[in-house]
Amino acid sequence: MSACLAAAIFLVVALGPVGAAGAVEIERAHGEARFTLEDPQVSDLSGITWLGGNNFAAVSDKRKIIHLLTLSIDATTGRITGGRIGDISNVPTKSGDFEGIAWDPAAKVFYISAEGGNSLLRFAPGAAFAPSLPLPAVFAKARPNLSLESLAWNGRARQFWIANEEALKPDGPVSSAAAGTLVRLQKLDPKFRSVAQYAWRTEPAAFRYGQAGSGVSDLCLLPDGQLLVLERGFAGGGLHLRIFLAGFAGATNTSRVPALEGAEIVPATKTLLYEETTGFTNFEGLTLGPKLDGGWQSLIVVADSNGTEVHTFAALKVRWNPVAQPAGRKALPLAVAKKKKATQP
Repeated sequence: MSACLAAAIFLVVALGPVGAAGAVEIERAHGEARFTLEDPQVSDLSGITWLGGNNFAAVSDKRKIIHLLTLSIDATTGRITGGRIGDISNVPTKSGDFEGIAWDPAAKVFYISAEGGNSLLRFAPGAAFAPSLPLPAVFAKARPNLSLESLAWNGRARQFWIANEEALKPDGPVSSAAAGTLVRLQKLDPKFRSVAQYAWRTEPAAFRYGQAGSGVSDLCLLPDGQLLVLERGFAGGGLHLRIFLAGFAGATNTSRVPALEGAEIVPATKTLLYEETTGFTNFEGLTLGPKLDGGWQSLIVVADSNGTEVHTFAALKVRWNPVAQPAGRKALPLAVAKKKKATQP
C-alpha cells in the first residue's frame, strides 16, 4: 500500500537497535546504512526477495512487473556499497498492486501477493500467465487496499507465510491512536495447504493519513522457521519501521475462527528487535540477503518511492541461534492436523 505522505512529517530520527530477544538480534549495518538508486523508469518498489549472491528481485505496486536488482553488500559491515536496477519481467495477470514477492530457487518460480484482486500469484519467468493460488476463504473479506500485503517463503524451513495489512472486515477496526489492529498471520505448506493461522495485534497508529495507519507490511522467514514481522505505521517523528519476532507458543490457531473481534483468542506474542523513525521514507519490503562475517546475515528493507525516481534501501543484519526441531515432527495440512490436538507450528 502506497500513500502520499504529509509534508508536516518531522525530521528523521534513527532509534537504532532495540536489542535481542532470545536467540534473534538485529542491528543496523556499520557505517552508512542507507543506500539509494535513481531510476526514472522505476516507481514504487513495495516488496523484495533474495535470489542468491548479490541478486535480488522487487515488485512495484504501480506496475505488473518484476525488477531484477543487484546490491553489492560488504561482508564485514553489512553496508550496501553499490547496486543497479536491471531487467524487467512483465507478469501477465489481471491482479495488480503487487506488494510481496518470494523466490523459490528449486522450482524456479516467483510468488507474488497482490492487493489488487486480493490474490497470491505463481509466476514462472517467461510464462504466458501467472495463475492465482487458492487462499483460506476468510481473506476474501479484506478491506480495500489493506489486504494481502505480506509474503514470505524459505526453502530450508519449507514454509510460506502470508498476512493482510490491517484487520479483515469481521476481525475488528483498523488501527487507531487507542489500539492496534488485528491481523491474521497464515502459515502454509509448500503445496499451499493451510497449516496454522494466528492473530497478530499491531502497534497503535498515532494518526492515520488517508487509508494508512499501522499495519503489517512484510514478513521474513528465517531458515529455522522463526518469523520476523515488519510493521510500518505512524508515530512520533513520522513513519516508524519496526521489526518484531513472532512467538506462537500458547497462541490460538484461528483457522476456524470466523471473526477475531470479540473472540476468546490468544494472539501471537511479539518481541521488538529493531525500530527506526524514518520520516518521509516509506519502508515496505523485507528480505534476507547474503551471509556476513561473525555469524550475521544481511537483512534488506526497501522503501516505496511514492512516485519519485529515488529508491531507498536500508541495510540491516540479523543473527540467530537455530531453534531445535523435534525429531520426526512434520507440518501437517489442516485437514490432517485437525484430527490431532497439537496446533503449534
